[in-house]
Amino acid sequence: MRPDLAVIDIGSNSVRLMLGACENGRVRSLCKRLNTTRLAKGIDETGRLAPDRVDDTIAAIAAFSDTAKAYGVPAVAYATSAVRDAENRDAFVAAVLERIGVRVRVLSGEEEGAMAFSAVTGGEGTLFDIGGGSFQIVTEARSLSFPCGCVRAKEQCGTDDPETLCSALFAWMDGRTDVPETVPAPVYGVGGTITTIGALLASQEQFDPSGLRAITPIELDRLILTLAKIPEPLRMKLPLLKRRGDIILQGMTILKYMMERTHTDCVIPSDRDGMEGIAEAFLKQPWIL
Repeated sequence: MRPDLAVIDIGSNSVRLMLGACENGRVRSLCKRLNTTRLAKGIDETGRLAPDRVDDTIAAIAAFSDTAKAYGVPAVAYATSAVRDAENRDAFVAAVLERIGVRVRVLSGEEEGAMAFSAVTGGEGTLFDIGGGSFQIVTEARSLSFPCGCVRAKEQCGTDDPETLCSALFAWMDGRTDVPETVPAPVYGVGGTITTIGALLASQEQFDPSGLRAITPIELDRLILTLAKIPEPLRMKLPLLKRRGDIILQGMTILKYMMERTHTDCVIPSDRDGMEGIAEAFLKQPWIL
């Protein structure tokens, strides 16, 4: 099946491409590709996107834009936490337009969460979304976004010790968030951290979105302890952790925080996420192009 459109997600950890096909007003992903550029690196210290991260990210966007052109389909590009929080966000957006000819829409945290909620939940329950620069908690009633993602968490606390990670990052997140005490079930989870956890719990060696396992607090704690015993260079060699072995413990600690603070006993990972939500919103009301 040939795609009808392409979506480029300019995230805090990675730039992603989805080629999607339209079916009765819904969008089905035909493939997703990823290039890890760590755009959010150093942003909490400087307040700005670093020049080398910008260059790598623009190169990734250019490659994905070329893929869309090769298929003859429109490319819808949007940016999330790292870009929206940066002092030089306007310069970044302008540079992408000037160098590649791609217009980028910068989403608010609330918009980011709402797009994923629409695509994943069918309008019921709760969505947890963990990115490189922020995490979202979204229900039908409200969309909450907090500037605490796994790349930022790595810069706050780079240790592999689970007890230290929990103590330091919980205190850091308590100072930057206002998480509700309860959320409606079922709770779905999106983002690379959560889908990777679901794949690891399912004992996958290669990522299979159809076989992700639900995440419980006990299993999450066990997995944190297991991965913490593997030195970071070795974690980075594991097939599922090549792109995030250095930040996976921080991401898992963020999920642990979200589950504990909201008294959630199960998170259902979903490979369908905000990219499908953006594509479906674009179909209803074209923007950016």
